[in-house]
Amino acid sequence: MANIKILLADKDEKYLMPLERKFIDELEDKADLIVITYPDYLKNFFSTPQKIDILVINEELYDAELERHNIGNTFLLTEQVVSDGKTGDSEMNRIYKYTSVKEIYNEVINKSSTKSVSFNNTEETKILMMYSPIGGIGKTTVSAALCEAIVKYHKKALFIGMDSLQTFGSVIGDLPAMESGIEKMMIEKNEYIYDIVKSKIVTKRFDILPPFHLSLPSLNVKGEDYINLLNCIKATKDYDYIIVDGTSDFTEDVSRLMGAADHTIIITGQEKKAVHKLECLLRNIDCSDNERFVFVCNKYQSNRENHLMDERETQSFKISEYIDYRTDSSNPEIGYLSNDRNVQKLALMFI
Repeated sequence: MANIKILLADKDEKYLMPLERKFIDELEDKADLIVITYPDYLKNFFSTPQKIDILVINEELYDAELERHNIGNTFLLTEQVVSDGKTGDSEMNRIYKYTSVKEIYNEVINKSSTKSVSFNNTEETKILMMYSPIGGIGKTTVSAALCEAIVKYHKKALFIGMDSLQTFGSVIGDLPAMESGIEKMMIEKNEYIYDIVKSKIVTKRFDILPPFHLSLPSLNVKGEDYINLLNCIKATKDYDYIIVDGTSDFTEDVSRLMGAADHTIIITGQEKKAVHKLECLLRNIDCSDNERFVFVCNKYQSNRENHLMDERETQSFKISEYIDYRTDSSNPEIGYLSNDRNVQKLALMFI
């Protein structure tokens, strides 16, 4: 297969250097990379017919004349923050120029992969565990919104709820209960457990493992049973991501699940009580690995005091994203939240 042809164009050479490095490091010998920083040279380059798979160009340099060329995917770098990323032309997307290099790369690759460019994806399934020591903070809602945001980036995601009382259907929507008897096969560590539950998985905007009708303790289903199921699913590579909506209790099972997850996303709030509970949690687990542990503040209100900004408290953790408090009840909450820029940025951290 011929290499992917990628053109990066911006007048700021220093700006393009880290982006160029990112494409080289990630794609290695799969791509032919062209970098242009002079407008006259760019004009001369397109003076003859060109075939480009991916064009990433500063919107000030973009000219409608470029549409005469065979360009598979066009991304305009803009200095204005954009919400949905779309221009009037469905073949072009706008990207905020000063977001992270990783975000720009991920958006370009993920949106290009559904069009004319094919990228080989041999990555393992990633398990993202959502956890919060605070009840009512919106952990399940953020978990489901993250699933939907990941799907919007053309990845396959599975939601698995692990609260003792399986009530996540109230957030996601009406769901059938898990078929009786499945819990026994989970407890027995049946080697074909994924084949058994696969036909029970519900597909909405993303895939969902149905909730058990009774509480997990009453069924004697433990964290180790879920870990076995997760490993069986992961081995098949059927999903790009498995999002585990964990219980708010801090137990041995929770600790084991954190160990089994590729990343743990800890949801907190800005209130003094929420920060105190977070500090109690941090005295019991080592979250120093910033790659594995990510902290998110949900229901953030800029007009209220943010106790997460206390210097003493921010020494042990760093908030990666603030998700604003939502007051618009006319929108379906998960779909609305999955379009939130900060939720999308959170998704891109793992893609």
